[in-house]
Amino acid sequence: MQVDDIIDSIDTLRPVSPMVERVMKIVRDPDSSMADLVEVIKFDDRITANLLKTCNSAYFNLPNRIASVQQAVTYFGMEKVASLAMLQTTADNFRKDQDGYDLAGGELWRAAITSALIAQEIAEKKQLGSVSLIFTASLLKDIGKVVLNDYIKSTQSEIFERLDKQQMSFTEAEEAVFGIDHAELGARVAEKWNFNFALVDLIRHHHTPLDSEIPDLSACVVYIADTICMMIGVGVGSDGLTYRHYQAAIDKVGLSADDIQDIIAGYWDKIESIEEMMNLSQEG
Repeated sequence: MQVDDIIDSIDTLRPVSPMVERVMKIVRDPDSSMADLVEVIKFDDRITANLLKTCNSAYFNLPNRIASVQQAVTYFGMEKVASLAMLQTTADNFRKDQDGYDLAGGELWRAAITSALIAQEIAEKKQLGSVSLIFTASLLKDIGKVVLNDYIKSTQSEIFERLDKQQMSFTEAEEAVFGIDHAELGARVAEKWNFNFALVDLIRHHHTPLDSEIPDLSACVVYIADTICMMIGVGVGSDGLTYRHYQAAIDKVGLSADDIQDIIAGYWDKIESIEEMMNLSQEG
């Protein structure tokens, strides 16, 4: 099997809206303003409608309704609005069954949203300066699975033989069978969509955070959010828990076992509102 053939399959994905990169550039630019962000978002009717529905969802439980993009940016801030705007632009690629990974329709999208929200929560609590980047990387980190899914279906026995007999992680088994794993493939997708280096790196290293070239804690946060999703059983398919555990990444962020339990408890408290957010981002 040729790696080039798999990489060529990236073209089967629905490209992310160019608005995504424009929004991320605005948020990264210290000289940009709230008005700059509003101007980009407000002219996309679909994104605006879903952004407002998401802001007014049960997840945020606001006392008053948000009626405009300007109001959303004023209330939530640029980072969070930029993150929420990403939801509509990425949903389509994650909706289908990923039966190669034993995930029913919508399960990969549920994992993407849950992971992104958990990562955002950790980034905000740790007062990191790259919240929207971390949110977006967590949201898109498994886009490589969408591409690799069909290839996985036809080689599951070989994959599991390597997991059982050679004690490989799932990404190591993918690499051995295909010459590329879903994390690297996801990074190639991000490169093809002209995302910046930091986002490409975070997707590439979401299972190997200690190898990231990003000097801050972003890769560790993305990794931890993904790990917590697996712990609570969200998006756990045939790959299950067959990944390497990096306690050092958790230690670098400064999360205790109690902190992680609090995050998990918070997820269960919000599960219905997360489901609503998932459905809202797939409408239209």
